[in-house]
Amino acid sequence: MQTDYQCHWLGPTTFRLALSLAVLAVAPALADSGLEPYPPSKVWGPVVWHWETLQTAAPGSDLWPITWGGDDHLFSAWGDGGGFGGTDSRGRVALGFARLEGRPENWLGFNVNGGWQPEHPSSFPGKHGKVSGLCSLGGVLYANVNLQDDTWPNVHHQLAWSTNTGASWQRADWRFPKGRGAFQPGKFLALGRDGSGVPKPLAGFAYLYGFRQPDTREEVRDAYLARVPVQRLREASAYAYFAGVGSAGLPRWESNFQLARPVLCDPHGLAGVTVVFEPGRQRFLASAFHAGPGQLGLFDAPTPWGPWTTILYSENWGGMGSAGEGLSCEFPAKWLRPQGDGGWCVFSVYGDGGKRGIQAHDRFNLVRVSFGPGKP
Repeated sequence: MQTDYQCHWLGPTTFRLALSLAVLAVAPALADSGLEPYPPSKVWGPVVWHWETLQTAAPGSDLWPITWGGDDHLFSAWGDGGGFGGTDSRGRVALGFARLEGRPENWLGFNVNGGWQPEHPSSFPGKHGKVSGLCSLGGVLYANVNLQDDTWPNVHHQLAWSTNTGASWQRADWRFPKGRGAFQPGKFLALGRDGSGVPKPLAGFAYLYGFRQPDTREEVRDAYLARVPVQRLREASAYAYFAGVGSAGLPRWESNFQLARPVLCDPHGLAGVTVVFEPGRQRFLASAFHAGPGQLGLFDAPTPWGPWTTILYSENWGGMGSAGEGLSCEFPAKWLRPQGDGGWCVFSVYGDGGKRGIQAHDRFNLVRVSFGPGKP
């Protein structure tokens, strides 16, 4: 016997479909309708975004996946811009890598590979390529690169790595296959410095979230999870996919992605799914946009695959609404408070909604956030 509680607590598939259709008709009022995809969190309480602390940089550069490197610096990647000190045209590259030094209140950003006045020339000098996810393990930076070799979402992804803190990059001689129903990788599970601090049951593996490739205009509603032994991360045959939880409460892993089961679901849509292990409360903190830049959900769970509860489900986060795209919302593990009551968020949004409210469109954004205690 296996359970699929993390996605289907709402009930049978037919009910979920009916609910989804009903929600589409009342989407503007969703935040107040009680139709969040998971029950309320009992661990985290109200979320406060301290917008007076908002810092922005690198106009014209978006995405900004982030990881905590072995040298104690944060590393990130951007797309279609010049990075720190650059603009949409000055130093523009399709893909660049950056390093962040210091504390969030007074950090400094450096273009390591590509961009405006970089420390090293771009390892991806073409017009295509974007980093979906970034992680540091054993002193090596790993990047999941969307090659943009066809019309989205029918694209290949390729693993790349750097053994010299981003100065140069190597690519795997294989690609994640593309095609309807294929696994499309996104972001790595974020852990502590250089992959440290992982709970013992998860030790020895890297984890990578993604989705099942949809049709061209089909909405993504389910996220999946792959794992791979850290020492075999560069081997295509070493990846396995979460296939449900058995009666003993242990996860099942299958090498055939067609046997995979979703780990995070939202009938209103999923984009930019990011998960970080939060050591203060020993929980996994997930963020995902369900559509536009103001439509953000935060969830928590005891494992990387659930079961999830809802911390926040907003329709107008930062006053940005639904016009445009929510790209990423990440909580760097280095900047989480050890008490588990907050930290800092790096996020990226795009489109007309991002030009309203806090005006965060197409740039690097950083803001402090506080988490209140949950209610039993």
